[in-house]
Amino acid sequence: MGTTIPTYDKTAKIPMSEYHESRTNLEGMPVTTLEKIPVTNMPNIFSYKSYVFVKHPELVRRFVKATKADIGGVGGHVVAAEEVKAVVTKFILEHNRYNGEPIFTSFIVTHTGDDIAVTGIMSENIPIEAVDGLMWDAFMEGTAKARELGLYGPGQDLLADSFTGNLKGLGPASVMLPLPVRKENPSQTVFVSFADKTEPFAFNYYATGAYANPRFNTGLLIAASKMKRGFIFEVVDLDTRAQAIESGIHPNDTKALEAKMEELGTAGERVITLRSPEDLFDLEALTKSSRYVVARIYSRTENDEKGELGYIVSAERLHNIKTAKGFVYGGKDDPILLALAQSDWPAPGEITSPFVNVPIVPGDCRGSHGLHIFPVPINSQTSFWSGPIISAVTLSVNLHTGRIGAIADQFALGTPWDWVRQQAAASMVQFRTAHGTRQPATLHEDELEYQEGWKERKRRLEKAFEFRPVHTDGVPSPKP
Repeated sequence: MGTTIPTYDKTAKIPMSEYHESRTNLEGMPVTTLEKIPVTNMPNIFSYKSYVFVKHPELVRRFVKATKADIGGVGGHVVAAEEVKAVVTKFILEHNRYNGEPIFTSFIVTHTGDDIAVTGIMSENIPIEAVDGLMWDAFMEGTAKARELGLYGPGQDLLADSFTGNLKGLGPASVMLPLPVRKENPSQTVFVSFADKTEPFAFNYYATGAYANPRFNTGLLIAASKMKRGFIFEVVDLDTRAQAIESGIHPNDTKALEAKMEELGTAGERVITLRSPEDLFDLEALTKSSRYVVARIYSRTENDEKGELGYIVSAERLHNIKTAKGFVYGGKDDPILLALAQSDWPAPGEITSPFVNVPIVPGDCRGSHGLHIFPVPINSQTSFWSGPIISAVTLSVNLHTGRIGAIADQFALGTPWDWVRQQAAASMVQFRTAHGTRQPATLHEDELEYQEGWKERKRRLEKAFEFRPVHTDGVPSPKP
């Protein structure tokens, strides 16, 4: 007999009266600002009333969980539809319960480009299977609405036919970070970043900048906290195809290659642990390509051991996931980053600072280009060709009640990031139009997505090549 998978409550629907919404926070309060210039599309916060307003909450381990998927875009891969977001949100609100308690005590629903994300706080009492099952079914509901609206690529990131126990390997990006447990000072700042039209590699700039380079984070030099010891980095090798070839499998032996990739994918992850500052050169060298990604960062204890986990990325390459058609999925990975901020960790402005220079990352239109990443406010669409874009918010979380109390948009309009966006726009247009389909504007042919047309063209042209005697200075070589 198979093991029963824990699941959310699929029967009675939870009424909206059970929730507090952040949009009503100021009802009945004095007006302090007569006119307000909108600077961001700030998400509404849904919080379970009976938990977040309890006077003496139980001290338990809580987690922040973020899950994101492209389940259909407006006008192509441009932006998520508000109606689809609403359907996903409604489904979660109505089924947000496991064994009599809420799965999320507090959560928000946002989008970055055409990816819809759900970010919430949950306790240690909730099995991962229950929350992942809720997310899967919510995205399925959203997919049905996307199909009804005629959106582009409905359910694109839902690669499996059904939910199998957790989201890993099924398509959606999903990551979870444990929050500190402490009696005093229940406030915790959580940094959340979403990227669209690019790979987990893009987050390497956060990791090697804010956590290893004093130019971006002065706290590495002057802070009295644990940060002065540096950090411990876990770097993951994401490319099972390259691993399979390096093990001796011929790249043209498709059957053997896929068998080895499946074996490697189920064996776990290939990871190396490095320390900063002493391993800085190795860290920089290893993370220069999209194959190797800083997946987790820990604080360092006095004994030079791993301390608290404070940084985690959804480090998974979707084109290494087996589907019904084999290892053929053509999308970039559109990753998520969760990180603790302040105190023993970099401040939000220090984390985001490496993107002032808008580095070139893999992705963009058709997932086949290198282009400058574009820092955008939360709930923004793609632009130019189609990105790549990155958003970032900070959450003020009450550790005792599990409530998201407020949100700040780190790349908001009306900030110096407007100037950065102008610089990025100019660089993107010049770089892309100058190089067009040629490298470095396009990726190496092994990294091109949706490349069947190129393969067909290459096969046709290969047949037209012929061997001729070598020419020297324009004069044919003499015949033997």
